[in-house]
Amino acid sequence: MRLRSEHWAALRVLAAGEAVGHGWVGPQCGISAAVFRSLAGQGLCEMAGEELLPTLGFGRQVGWAVRLSTDGHDALLYEASRSAAPPPRPERPTDPALRRVTLPPADLVVLRRYVTLSAQLRCPPAEGLEDALREAHQDAPGGRYELWLTEPQMDSVARAFFMERVAGATAAGNRYAREHGAIYRRV
Repeated sequence: MRLRSEHWAALRVLAAGEAVGHGWVGPQCGISAAVFRSLAGQGLCEMAGEELLPTLGFGRQVGWAVRLSTDGHDALLYEASRSAAPPPRPERPTDPALRRVTLPPADLVVLRRYVTLSAQLRCPPAEGLEDALREAHQDAPGGRYELWLTEPQMDSVARAFFMERVAGATAAGNRYAREHGAIYRRV
């Protein structure tokens, strides 16, 4: 079940209650017990049992108390990361030896596969290609990844797509040659 805004507000109240004392929150928080029961049903908080209620120090007989569960804590953290602003786009490198290359996600998968084999390949990828892949940023139009590569790295990418062609898939190599003019030349 997708949480509504009042559920998120209730979880935030519970998170604030964790910071003080025992972490239990009672009716004085101003949120209905029904909201907390709904959250407890999903495992996002826990309701205090009747034997625990008198020991919490809320004064008069309190009808209920609730505290954040581990899943509730993690749900708040996850929700905050989803709504956080995306990381800023990296600045364009100033090194004139670097060329901008954009690749669709499927082609990046091919390159990552190629780089993972680098220790076993007789002709390993150019130095720095693994770092360039790690720093690839998905912000180019059409969901493409933007990489900044040197000429030797571009040649390694062409070789990776040659290997993919040998394995039976030609699209990545053809697209790379058409868009970036880099074709693998056997040594």
